[in-house]
Amino acid sequence: MPKEAQITENNSPDLTEALDTPMMRQYLEIKAKFPDSILFFRMGDFYEMFLEDAKIASSILDIALTKRQNSVPMCGIPFHSKDGYISKLLSAGKKIAVCEQSRPEDGNTKLMTRDVVRIITPGTVIEEHLLSGFQNNYLCAIVPKAALIFVGMADVSTGEVLHFAVPISKTEVLESELVKFKPSEICIFSKDLEKIRTWQNFAERQFTVLDESKLGADPAKDPFHIVTRCLEYYIRENYRDGTLTLREPRILQTGSYLEMDRETILNLELIENEKDDKGHTLFSVLNFCSTAKGKRVLKQRILFPETDPAILKSRWEKQDIIKKIPLAQLIQALRDLGDLERILGRFRGNKPYPRDFKTILSSIETLDSIQAILSPLGYPITKPEKLDSLKDYIEDRIHTDELPVILGNGKFLKDGFDPSLDKAREAGSKGADWILALETEEKKKTGLSTLKIKYNKIVGYFIEISRVQAEQAPKEYLKKQTLVTSERFTTSRLEEIERTILEADEIIQKVERIEFEKMVQTVLEYSPELLIVSEEFGDLDFQISLLKAEESFGWKRAELSEDSSLEMKSSRHPVVEASLPVGIKFTPNDVNLDSQENAVAILTGPNMAGKSTFMRQIALNQILFQIGASVAAEKARLPILDRLFTRIGAGDNLNAGESTFYVEMKETANILKNCTPQSLLLFDEVGRGTSTYDGMSIAWAILECLSEMHPRPKTVFATHYHELTELSRLPGVWNIHMETVEKDDKVIFLRRVKPGKAKKSFGIYVAQLAGVPDSVVKRASEILTDMESRKKEIRIQTREPSLFQELPTPGSDGQFWQDFKKEIIDLPIESMTPLEALRLLDDWKKKISSRGN
Repeated sequence: MPKEAQITENNSPDLTEALDTPMMRQYLEIKAKFPDSILFFRMGDFYEMFLEDAKIASSILDIALTKRQNSVPMCGIPFHSKDGYISKLLSAGKKIAVCEQSRPEDGNTKLMTRDVVRIITPGTVIEEHLLSGFQNNYLCAIVPKAALIFVGMADVSTGEVLHFAVPISKTEVLESELVKFKPSEICIFSKDLEKIRTWQNFAERQFTVLDESKLGADPAKDPFHIVTRCLEYYIRENYRDGTLTLREPRILQTGSYLEMDRETILNLELIENEKDDKGHTLFSVLNFCSTAKGKRVLKQRILFPETDPAILKSRWEKQDIIKKIPLAQLIQALRDLGDLERILGRFRGNKPYPRDFKTILSSIETLDSIQAILSPLGYPITKPEKLDSLKDYIEDRIHTDELPVILGNGKFLKDGFDPSLDKAREAGSKGADWILALETEEKKKTGLSTLKIKYNKIVGYFIEISRVQAEQAPKEYLKKQTLVTSERFTTSRLEEIERTILEADEIIQKVERIEFEKMVQTVLEYSPELLIVSEEFGDLDFQISLLKAEESFGWKRAELSEDSSLEMKSSRHPVVEASLPVGIKFTPNDVNLDSQENAVAILTGPNMAGKSTFMRQIALNQILFQIGASVAAEKARLPILDRLFTRIGAGDNLNAGESTFYVEMKETANILKNCTPQSLLLFDEVGRGTSTYDGMSIAWAILECLSEMHPRPKTVFATHYHELTELSRLPGVWNIHMETVEKDDKVIFLRRVKPGKAKKSFGIYVAQLAGVPDSVVKRASEILTDMESRKKEIRIQTREPSLFQELPTPGSDGQFWQDFKKEIIDLPIESMTPLEALRLLDDWKKKISSRGN
């Protein structure tokens, strides 16, 4: 028995009786089919929710929870304002099954026919007002197989589908991809649920669990086919009319973009910052886009920087052409565009708006004007020839004035398109004159000053007279309705005029509805061509946005490094610099890294001196370079990297029982296992989460490991362990530091990076700045002096032969050394004179010299 039906078994007789009515039995039958959804049960002008649904929804929506027949929990919302309530439920991760009503075919029953027409879920939304602006809204499908995990990402609102696969042994890679796409909903098969729950950081995730058997047999050999079928099945389940379809999938090939793990994406604050704020991110700094598509392209390219030099050179060539004309001219043209991808998505999902046709027409016209500007300059922008016929088709039909948001709320088709439509419109316009003339005539005939002829959708046309004058109404007036302050009447003549007007309205609605639906289907036939236009506009908007950033912030285009070296002169942090107050300048720094002698830079310096900022600016400028943007530097020569890793900041994962240090070591292990000679590694304070010697030992070993790689990955290793600077004697390792000046017992942070090692960390000075009591600061200084006097030198591991032989083992010469050791231990040092000690040293010297080596 369904869960909602079971409520009758364990509850009061009153509740059982209240549920045993035709309408509630109908509700329980429908609800049993959608147990995981909030059922919006249409009753007149309201959507009602009952039982457990009502309790959940009333809490989320902050609406009154009442009872039907004093027993059945219920709440309701007006049908015409459902969108705001649906948005709140979606944000809470709920699904909504929309159940509509219609008149029964059997005229003998009073119970309305009801059926679920749509299931609205977080990942299948296409309605403009339910989406988060320009952002993609991905529905994800995960299908693990023996060796690989196959993944599909579908943005139902645009029709875009992306496929990729990751090794089943590297679920952390899958987690990184989920951070990039941020899917609103993840679908998996029930047979895979237990396995997926065992993956790291997947135990607490919410999944939509599907029954694979309902998909039927899979004849295809393409391993991604099952992912596509999973997505399409779920969409068919939610769009009950079966109209919504997806575009052909595109496969993301590993190695075709700069790989960044979850921690790197979050540490560098590419799209969102740690406060979940959209500001002060690389995206916010670059976002000069004028279109929704351009913003989606920008976001995707930041998260997936290119590794193909040919693609970067193509983008630079486009930018060079665009620079030849004023950017404002193109920006103004792009601002008039709509979101063609989303429009086509609504058309496929049977949610079109009349104004969408005007947007499509405007987009084609804008393409013509932009093509006329750019094509003579050699910019590769194309316009599918078929779009001219679509433009003519739309122009021949739609009204030239502003189109209504909803069909029927204004003129959609132009005058002269259909004779019957013109005739009906004439009747409708004259009908208003007829009503006004009749009102004037009746007022004059009756002498009733309060008489007015009005209209509403429930009563229709009526004569309204105040209660005071209603008694004087003529006998031929037929009463329709009594209100507190007035009476409503009709007459045979008013009814005749009403029939004529309403018949005209029916004709207008019928003709426009039929043609509207035809036009939607016709436009869908041009989907491939319109999507080409959308891509052209998105790419152009992206290129212009990069040029606007270059112009606004004084960035320069970097050269492509052929020898894999990474060089920047006067580089800056692109996000920090953009957010500085007027008059404050960012302190620039040079960067020089290669895969040979200057591969691993050990960065030392005080807290607050700018070490983390310096490392992040290297990474962000490299990302800018690999999306085709200019970089925040006076001059730069940069390589194509395959992977970018950061180990910055401290954080735990208490839900998984992982301490801060354990998380730090996991991230470090991931970097060391997966880095290549073409990678950039940024380590910040590795080892600080444990004891000093433990942490320093780990950091030391990591640096030795990086030194031994050939070629070496480009690395910046920030640390407060000054002992590590001794490792500059290793191949490929060198020291850089944040420059400071001590003056009058104060420390000035110059924010400049210089070769060599820092003298101090100035941690105690920073503690003083932060307001730590003077007594604590003074004592800390005393302890520091004492501890620094006890430092021991650590032996550097090398693969070269030792300059000294190991002491021999016991036997032969070994006995000599054992005796020598015993003699030293037994010396009565306290009773020896200086002269005796000197004689003894001379004796030992002769003994050792006589043994040769």
